[in-house]
Amino acid sequence: MRCLACLAVLLTTLAVPAQSVRLLSDFGDLASVQSAQEALAAAVERLLAEGGGVLVIPEEAPEALRVENLTQSERETSDEGPVVTIIDQRAGFLAYHVAPIGKHQDGTWAGFRVERVLNLGDKSLPHCGWHSAQVIDNYLISGCTSYMATLTDAVTKGADQRLYVDNIRGIWVGEYLNVTSSAVGYAEPYDRITVKSIGWDPERRRNFFTADLEHDHPAGGLVYNKHVVSGLQIKGYSNCDNQTPGELAVERQNYGVGDSFVVSGMFKYMGDVFSGFGDEGGIVYNAETVGEVESFHSRIEAVDWGRDEITYAPGVVQAHTLSNSRPLINLNAGKWVTQGKVRVVSPSGTYKGQTYPGVIGGPANVFNYQGGLIEGDADCPWDESLIGRFFCVTDPTEMLTPDDTSTVGGYATNPSRPIRRWYQIMALRRNEDGTQAIRILRVRWSAVAAGAPTLFRDDNYTSEGHDRPLSYAIAPGAWVYDISQGWGHTQVTGGWLGADHPRRLKLAATGDRGTPFDFEPGDEIEQAIGPDPWQPRPVRIRQFDQIPSTMPSASIEVEQLGRVQVPYCINAGGIMASREQLGSRKDGKPPFGTIFHIGAASNVGIDFGGDVLDTAIMFRQPNGHTQPIRWRNDVTGSSSLSVEPATGDFVLTGGNLDLTGTSMERTRGISGTGTPAANLRGIDVPVPEGATELQIAFPAAEQDAAYAVSVVPSWLTNVCRATKSATGFTVQFSTAAPAGGRLDWVIVR
Repeated sequence: MRCLACLAVLLTTLAVPAQSVRLLSDFGDLASVQSAQEALAAAVERLLAEGGGVLVIPEEAPEALRVENLTQSERETSDEGPVVTIIDQRAGFLAYHVAPIGKHQDGTWAGFRVERVLNLGDKSLPHCGWHSAQVIDNYLISGCTSYMATLTDAVTKGADQRLYVDNIRGIWVGEYLNVTSSAVGYAEPYDRITVKSIGWDPERRRNFFTADLEHDHPAGGLVYNKHVVSGLQIKGYSNCDNQTPGELAVERQNYGVGDSFVVSGMFKYMGDVFSGFGDEGGIVYNAETVGEVESFHSRIEAVDWGRDEITYAPGVVQAHTLSNSRPLINLNAGKWVTQGKVRVVSPSGTYKGQTYPGVIGGPANVFNYQGGLIEGDADCPWDESLIGRFFCVTDPTEMLTPDDTSTVGGYATNPSRPIRRWYQIMALRRNEDGTQAIRILRVRWSAVAAGAPTLFRDDNYTSEGHDRPLSYAIAPGAWVYDISQGWGHTQVTGGWLGADHPRRLKLAATGDRGTPFDFEPGDEIEQAIGPDPWQPRPVRIRQFDQIPSTMPSASIEVEQLGRVQVPYCINAGGIMASREQLGSRKDGKPPFGTIFHIGAASNVGIDFGGDVLDTAIMFRQPNGHTQPIRWRNDVTGSSSLSVEPATGDFVLTGGNLDLTGTSMERTRGISGTGTPAANLRGIDVPVPEGATELQIAFPAAEQDAAYAVSVVPSWLTNVCRATKSATGFTVQFSTAAPAGGRLDWVIVR
């Protein structure tokens, strides 16, 4: 908001005569709150009488002075009435108090207006660019946090106490944190602490931090602090009836009545909208998520562990991607452990007769211990010194590489160097058969030691009957906790950072300091990408209504009120549409796991309340593949109904057909095989008087004579089916047919 206010001051200063900008001290004594309040009233009255103006509250005004701009008590028909704008700059903080009603322009009354007219005549803006009337750049480099974890050990009050937490990620020296006194709860007493140092416990192979505590705290107590540091926030407090068509980044507290749009967009168009290549067309609300992988990458120039600090080399380093919650990995392959192979078992898999499911447990029974297994074979030279280092799978199918040929589109491009997914090792276990297992840090609601990572490809998991040994690497690394002297604004330089920058990063202590595996000048380094992202949801809607609606409502409402048809109401597209393209996918899976998921109870799942001119639900079955409807059951696992693309035959699998006492109509034939029947029966077929044989010709030929036939004549006689063929069959009677004799027949293939 300060940027807005500064711009407002500049515009106001340029727009009004100098005598219209007045100091509050020009109108009275500011020595006391009462005299300053009287001066404020006098100043506003005087400026209004003079036709309006800008009043500046100087820094020396009393802190307790209450400033409100109530200079307009009613709205004039025109905007010719005078207004007063108050700029409060006490304590160096700029507050801008606009006129409560303001001026009327372009159909809107506003207390403040930014107007930019881009009219260059016969001149043009240069090569492509984003030209906004106003910009807020909000760079969050250090000082704020988003941390919540639990104490793994009880801690007693005192100075320089060690606090062990689930995850050192996000802890930095100087950080302000709250510590509670109940397991995963907010019970008092609280401690408001500042992190004094970050250390490494060589016996427990884990980090801790130190702080001064005034109270004892149990294991499971919360350690947390979270800051909101948005670039712009608007809060609307609505206590009188009104109708508001849109506010941006807004928390609207609506206690009155009237139509209220939180965010509103209107796109009026007359041209064709689409101009040519590269266009996306007209979009009212656009949401795009981009998983970036081109992370910070450099070499170490200097190490100063007395300050927890490394200095990195200048160059194309992508310093703008640095974070104080991701580890720095030592890419010196000479310090890696790579011997042997690992086998990764998924949480739902079975291996060596055992399963490795995830469990919920821990303090307050809310920790999600994700399952699975990472097993190193007997050739892996692992020991407890690896705890605290970082593990990754290096099989090419589990990395992103510059020459990756898997399909990808849009802003998701191949990286300039191999990108691996690094997980911190939390525990190690030796098995009797000579193998070993490690557990890795994963975060899902809580930061705990997990069994296995989520792999790109399902066929890379080992399971009973499917052995998939994988290459791996274990590298030294450390959590970055301070980037204030390392971050650089390299978005605008293609990632390049010069030698005149400090280029310093602070790292949490590790068990490798002072050993041959320590960071050293010349070591190649990178800050790892997040290996376990919770993919952002472009749109989320949550409703917390508590009173029934007076009329039907909807979480999403689409009304098509135009003159012509819109081809799709909802369109889900992707980079592939055929299962033959799955081989080109990095994970071997289609773009979506489920297109439309209903996880809530409802009266009706899908309701067609209007006419459907052609098809209620269309299964196009492209590329010759069936698109079945499937129901889960407890007997066969699932039942399905599908249609064979080549024949159009309905195929029911998994259960019997129960018509619940109703009948089938217009059935052409019955077949117990995969060959359809062309005929079903003949009824009251006339038999000539005295006949002892009758030839029955089918209305339509069968494919062959592989059918059973049953014949019932209308007189008492033995019956024999003498011959049969694809076109019909012959019956013989032991007693000649009487006058008016008839017979019925049925065939089943």
